[in-house]
Amino acid sequence: MNSNQGFSFVETILTVSILFIVFGTLLPLTNRMMFQLAEKRIELHVAITKNQAATSLQNGMISGVVILDDVVYSWSWSQPKLCVQYMFFEVSDESCDAY
Repeated sequence: MNSNQGFSFVETILTVSILFIVFGTLLPLTNRMMFQLAEKRIELHVAITKNQAATSLQNGMISGVVILDDVVYSWSWSQPKLCVQYMFFEVSDESCDAY
């Protein structure tokens, strides 16, 4: 016997439930991964800024600004600390290292 009447209510509910489960787990996971990637990119840019600051320190500068990916990283040297200030998701943050 052929049943050519389309999808049943149970099949539809099962399909919708599976879609909710799949997207309910994948979207938060993807969001968290994107945030962690952005954090790593900021850490890399802070390291690049500190490297450029070390080069500038040899030339006699004690502060400066570096712009990477439209983010402003301002660095300053106060013996013996090199600090880099930046904005990450509209929150001001600072990374300091003693040398």
